Amino acid sequence: MESKVNYSVVGLFVLLLVAASAVTAWWLYSGGSTRQYSPYLVYATDSVSGLNADSRVYFNGVDVGYIDSIQIDQSNPDKIRIRLSIDQAVPIRANTTAQLQSQGVTGLSVLNLKGGKGGKALFTPAGECCPVIDYEPSLFSKLEGGLNETMVRLVSISERLDGLLDADNVDAIDQTLANLNTISTALAEERGEIQSLIRNAARTMEHTADLTAGGEKLVAQADTTLRSLDGAISRVSSTMDTFDQTADRVAVAAESTVSFSRAGERAADQISEQTLPEISLLIRDVRALSHRLATFTNTLDEDPSQVVFGGSNRASGPGEGPGANR
Repeated sequence: MESKVNYSVVGLFVLLLVAASAVTAWWLYSGGSTRQYSPYLVYATDSVSGLNADSRVYFNGVDVGYIDSIQIDQSNPDKIRIRLSIDQAVPIRANTTAQLQSQGVTGLSVLNLKGGKGGKALFTPAGECCPVIDYEPSLFSKLEGGLNETMVRLVSISERLDGLLDADNVDAIDQTLANLNTISTALAEERGEIQSLIRNAARTMEHTADLTAGGEKLVAQADTTLRSLDGAISRVSSTMDTFDQTADRVAVAAESTVSFSRAGERAADQISEQTLPEISLLIRDVRALSHRLATFTNTLDEDPSQVVFGGSNRASGPGEGPGANR
């Protein structure tokens, strides 16, 4: 007897079962909600031990997304690249920070976001696929770093103490203590001398006080003397100013004398170059005239008739020629 199985119904049932399974898987994967997510990046600078892919992301304790992937940054191995998927309704701003937090004693960790009030919008940096949220080291990382630094300092201090308290230094300290004991004993034995020195020092201080009082009087007298000296210096300064003015006047007079001397030299040069040659010519003419007058006078003395008849060069009159008396 042949079975009457409808394969079309079986196929339809299988397809519906697969579809239902897919919808159930998607619903479970999305947490049973229909929220829309946006990708973000966080670069952690400390250990992310206990943080896994699909770990939850919280915003001030409220579940807002999950972690997609955790990788070592290829450009800087000291950083851990964490990719997040966060609900689009969450206000992520430029001042929002991410911090790793432990979950009880399980050793698991989650990423908690905080801040973002009143800040600017978060933009995608150049070369990145999505916006980058600033990372803040966790409290345990800070404590661990502080403890490590403290331990390093304690080890350094311990090494220095070990070096300070070696055998040679311990012997030196013992010797110093022995010397201090010897000095204390010597001071106890010389107590009387020390008291005497203290009394002498007290008297010395009294004498010093007297000397100081006398010194103050000397300083007052010296101050008076300095003031008098200042007055004398002021008067001398005034006298020097007067002397300077007199010297300036003398200098002006000397310059005037020099100018006058130069003018005299120029006048003497003019007299020597122009007047003296003319005077020489005049003297020569006067000498020639004097010589002619002397000659004329001598001629009159010898022959007064020349005043009437002229000189000897006149023409001979009738009967006055040579041989007229013969």
